[in-house]
Amino acid sequence: MNPAGIDVFVPCYNYGRFLRQCTESVLQETRFPIRVLIIDDASTDGSAEEARKIAAEDSRVAVITHSSNQGHIATYNEGIAWVQATYMLLLSADDMVAPGALARAVALMEANPNVAFVYGRAIRFSKVEELKDIQGGIDSAEVAVHHGMEFIRRICSRPDNPVDTATAVVRGIVQKRVGGYCPQLPHSGDLEMWLRCAAHGDVAEIGAVQGFSRMHGANMRDAYYGPQLLRDYRQRQEAFSYFFQNHGGVIPGADQLKQRAFSSLANQLVWEASCAIDHRRPHATLIEFAREVWPNVRWTRPYLKMTIKRVLRALLDYRVRDRSQAAASRGRP
Repeated sequence: MNPAGIDVFVPCYNYGRFLRQCTESVLQETRFPIRVLIIDDASTDGSAEEARKIAAEDSRVAVITHSSNQGHIATYNEGIAWVQATYMLLLSADDMVAPGALARAVALMEANPNVAFVYGRAIRFSKVEELKDIQGGIDSAEVAVHHGMEFIRRICSRPDNPVDTATAVVRGIVQKRVGGYCPQLPHSGDLEMWLRCAAHGDVAEIGAVQGFSRMHGANMRDAYYGPQLLRDYRQRQEAFSYFFQNHGGVIPGADQLKQRAFSSLANQLVWEASCAIDHRRPHATLIEFAREVWPNVRWTRPYLKMTIKRVLRALLDYRVRDRSQAAASRGRP
């Protein structure tokens, strides 16, 4: 019987300077069959040339180049269509897998055939040198297997994405069954994908460090406010809407879970608005969207507290302006 293998596809757009570190983190695993596909999406930085050099050095690596940019969702789905192995991993060209991560994931899934996908801890970094002192956290033996519905309920109750893509190894047959990423969700397609996979199997969580996720200005993963924050919440709402509309039929209590997700999102938006008030940042659109997502949020205690804070802040700012104007008037000749 052939040992279970893993196919790793690496979408790349102008990340050629990171490609070698990325692919070497995968190719260091030799205990089972591995294939790597680099998909260059019409990069202009020499990524395709670097990819071909890497492929020439290791027969396990193949390269596809696009003559025109197709975008990340289309590139992801091209990689999924290429997958043939028992397991698969989508790995961004600027990220890396941790030592032993693939072996841990494969062993866990081989021992638990109902697991649809496995993920673990991810360390975010800017420079590779920052990773030298994290070895102690890599080999944690802690493992938890959650029923798929338990995972979905957890996400609906706390609607953040807990899965870093660099750590997510998916059972190939499940990925083929659920299909590719949704083009309508360019910023939250991964959240919807994990919900979809969890509807078809269990979800395993490894306590070990499974991946390294690079932070830099180009990848938009730094903290943000204003329009980008609102866009993120809109995409999360759309991810839940798409999931329940297209896959809710296989989810017991789908309507109640959808309402839980929307109410949780609305409460998060109220919290964001409250923080924005504290820091004197724009907040009206956050409040408006919270009411749009879940109209009943206006009757909750957090919303009431936020409203009182908003009024008091406005009164305080008014008094400060009034005093400043009065002082300026007294100082005139």
